[in-house]
Amino acid sequence: MPALTLLGVLVVAVARAARPLTNPDTYFHLRFGAEFLAGWSLRDPGSVSTSATRDWLPTQWLPQVLMAAIEERAGLPGVAWLSGLQLVALVLAVAWVCRRRADPVVVAVLTALVLWACWPALSMRPQVLSYAFMALTVHAWWQAALTGSRPWLLVPLTWWWAMWHGMWPFALVVGAVGVVAAGLHRGLRARELPRQAAVLVACAVSAALTPVGPALYDAVLTVAGRGRFFSEWGAPDFTSPTGAALILLAAPALLVVLRRGASWPTVLFLGLGLGLALYSNRTLPLAAVTLAPVAALALQSLIPGQPTPPGRREVGWGLGAAAAALLVLAVLVPRTSAETPVRADWVEDRLGSLPAGTTVLNDWGDGGYVMWAYPQLDLVMHGYGDTFTTEELERNTSILGLDRGWQDLVRGTGAEVAFLRTDHRLTAALEDAGWRVAATSADVELLEAPEDW
Repeated sequence: MPALTLLGVLVVAVARAARPLTNPDTYFHLRFGAEFLAGWSLRDPGSVSTSATRDWLPTQWLPQVLMAAIEERAGLPGVAWLSGLQLVALVLAVAWVCRRRADPVVVAVLTALVLWACWPALSMRPQVLSYAFMALTVHAWWQAALTGSRPWLLVPLTWWWAMWHGMWPFALVVGAVGVVAAGLHRGLRARELPRQAAVLVACAVSAALTPVGPALYDAVLTVAGRGRFFSEWGAPDFTSPTGAALILLAAPALLVVLRRGASWPTVLFLGLGLGLALYSNRTLPLAAVTLAPVAALALQSLIPGQPTPPGRREVGWGLGAAAAALLVLAVLVPRTSAETPVRADWVEDRLGSLPAGTTVLNDWGDGGYVMWAYPQLDLVMHGYGDTFTTEELERNTSILGLDRGWQDLVRGTGAEVAFLRTDHRLTAALEDAGWRVAATSADVELLEAPEDW
């Protein structure tokens, strides 16, 4: 039964990846990756829009380059397969971390719950692999706190993570929790403590040794300041299905710890997981993978006897199932993932024929795809907030919200045409303001500014 459950989780992961790539963020990652392959500097990248003028540094350049290189050779199906690879890596990481603390039946249930809690975030975005890295980092520091070991393997992991996605500072947060847990659990005078602190310092230094350099710290520390413009930084909703999954992960751990007590590492990592859960939607998946091993330990304590250690056969079965899942996905994606999000027949001809440098008013949603598919266009908006100043983000929000003075803001962009969802209220407002409908469909609409605009 546990094996079937884990197999079912892998099947769900494959099904999640074997579909069209609809997340707009996927496409701006592809565009930036193409620009880096074409010669953009990692320490002084350019901008794909004259409406985005902030000096920025890339925090996800490695997967962006990888995605673009794969797309050049295998098209969008290849990118979808990479998405599946990230999902399978997440499943394996969570299952392995939980298996070190609990029997297979507990592991199967918790892995399914983690996937459920992470579900809205599981698309072709580099952050998915951050969740797997987080699970491994929590495990390594937890073990270090218990045994006094020094998790030096986290130094190269942190270095790699710092090139993969902007969530890498959580490697340092987890490390700090681990060192404190070690001090409380083993005594502040334990001789291992300075050596473990040295590992944490080495992790911090490694992040500054990527091709981007030490300035990477400033790049990630300023991200949260623009979080109010993006829904994923909003407060979590624990009445949602994903919120319910997180509660199911946290509740048994919290109840067992409160009733039976626990070691300092268990208490501190439980606290870290709860803190991440309360912080934002963006950190909910990090909370899920942090709470999973705590829940595994708590649930296993309710089962008589010690958990059986995983044998070679079990490990081989898990790796074999993962490899089979990726093989099946490779067969499926050419049939399921080649379509692009915008399907209206006229879009290719109309947008493709616009002169290079044409400024296009759009919304966040389609910006990622349009900037990738039609790189000659100068879009007002796209979802990569790092490239916009705060004032530019406020401008975009005011235009989409039809705030007072929105027409003047549109004029200030120099937009000559607009490409928007047909049912968007900005579309109707532009029509009322005299913009001409040049082409339309049930989903999207192309408008042209009046001559006197």
